[in-house]
Amino acid sequence: MTEPAHADASILIVDDEESIVRMLSRALQTAGYVSVSGFTDSIQALAHLNSSTPDLIVLDISMPGMTGYDFLNDLSQRLTPDTFLPVLMVSGLSESETRLQALQAGANNFLTKPIDIKVFLAHVRSLLETRFMSLRLNEVRGVLEELVRRRTAQLQQAHHEILDRLGRVAEYRDDATGQHTERVGQLCGLLAQELGLPQERVTLVMRTAPLHDLGKVAIADAVLLKRGPFDDAERETMRRHSALGAKLLSGGTSELVQMAEEIALFHHERWDGLGYPCGLESDEIPMTARIVSVADAFDALIHVRPYKAAWTVPDALAEIERERGGQFDPEVVDALLRLSHGGRLMLPEDDHTPVI
Repeated sequence: MTEPAHADASILIVDDEESIVRMLSRALQTAGYVSVSGFTDSIQALAHLNSSTPDLIVLDISMPGMTGYDFLNDLSQRLTPDTFLPVLMVSGLSESETRLQALQAGANNFLTKPIDIKVFLAHVRSLLETRFMSLRLNEVRGVLEELVRRRTAQLQQAHHEILDRLGRVAEYRDDATGQHTERVGQLCGLLAQELGLPQERVTLVMRTAPLHDLGKVAIADAVLLKRGPFDDAERETMRRHSALGAKLLSGGTSELVQMAEEIALFHHERWDGLGYPCGLESDEIPMTARIVSVADAFDALIHVRPYKAAWTVPDALAEIERERGGQFDPEVVDALLRLSHGGRLMLPEDDHTPVI
């Protein structure tokens, strides 16, 4: 006799008639199937599923203690939605209503007793073929999903690297090291985390904050690199960088670019409504921009800029605190102070980057 295609398939027979279990087990073994288990107690058979997953279940309907319908109901709760475990229902009841009820309960096929062994084996072969085809498809789908995940991760990494370099373009013009944007991004991540934002948002803020001053690429060097205070016209020119940066980032479809646009446009708004370019106040200003506003100002104060010397950290913190409820969101200021008191700020003398 030719060995069946899935001779090593695990087959479970559940029938309260021991003679039926023996007959079907013998027929399957004679046909070449080597892993056949039989139970006359449906509750014991269900317990067997705790330690073994069959490839096919041959199940009687009318059994004491737990009927085939009850068995199917319990089985359905054990399986994930993408798992195909075929059930061949057998019964001495031949009414069409019984057959329909069995199929509706989750059986994949139905045979009436007395069982024709040739027909039974044909059903077994067909159901096992479908079972293993389903398993192969799940394996292929898993491989494809993993490939997609890896490809998506590579694209996201490339996207992040491009945005990171774009964020440094403007900063290299008025920061000799070009590290201001990186520092602001790290501090924004710490502030967002301290404020209890979800980790996904923390990461996004940290990634997008370095683009806050992208609009500076459109500001003339005579203004951008001027030493000393600006006159009114120069100050107005500098203020244009917010809207210019947002325009450069507008039209993006990813959440990353959309958040970067939001930050570029609103990071110079003030809590008291006296900021620019829109004059928003308090909660009208997106939280992302409120975070960047504090981080940007603090980092600018404690580092040398073309128009000023570096402040000490205590003086910078005191200045930020003075503007609590004025320029800055009180909640974000408090988060900065907690970071400082906890020794978690990245200060000029630090040679490490905090882990977010």
